[in-house]
Amino acid sequence: VAMMRGARLVLLLAVLALCAALGTGEFHVGDFVPTARRGQFHGSRTHWLDLLGQYCPRFGKDRTVALPLPRPAGFYAGTDEYKMMLSFEGERHVSPWLLVMGKHAPEVPLVDVELVYSGSQIREVYTKVELVPKEYQKSHAVLVQEFANATHWPKHLLIRYRWNHVAELNVDRGLLVLFGFGLLLSSISIGSVFQEYSGKLTDFVEALIAEEDAHEVAAGRVGGGGKRD
Repeated sequence: VAMMRGARLVLLLAVLALCAALGTGEFHVGDFVPTARRGQFHGSRTHWLDLLGQYCPRFGKDRTVALPLPRPAGFYAGTDEYKMMLSFEGERHVSPWLLVMGKHAPEVPLVDVELVYSGSQIREVYTKVELVPKEYQKSHAVLVQEFANATHWPKHLLIRYRWNHVAELNVDRGLLVLFGFGLLLSSISIGSVFQEYSGKLTDFVEALIAEEDAHEVAAGRVGGGGKRD
């Protein structure tokens, strides 16, 4: 009975883990993808800050947003460097540190984010910083002026989200399903073997007990006969 309960528990845990894995990171077109950012300047780093929905990517839809960046304490635009890191879906996809302000940064930076997806899941995220294209400079003239003026804060950083669809790959899901079915079949096999041999094992144990009882009775009779004169 204990073995059967253990097998059922293992099977239940496997099914729960399988369901959780298959249901992770499911999106529908237009859903907001949870996004956070953190900054680095003067050798210190900020904590993760969740972005409002209006600055987050929307699943499967290209969009460009202007993210406000408040002035870090003691930061001087033009001389100091400011780096930013982005994370998507919690911390499933994390960018490297992106230099958005400083001597080696573009005069007017744009963060290009390519999100690779298949089905309803994000597979990979690629990020880079580049100079704002001329067409963007015309349509975002105020933003260009903000970066040109070192004393103007907050500055609005353009982030361009681009989605790249690839053929859906179910390798991970297939492995999980096979693993789950393997556990299921193993549990069924163990249960069948246990049920098949449990009766025989019980009979064997009872036979051993009966044989020991018989030996004890016989020994008692021999001992009692030896006391007679």
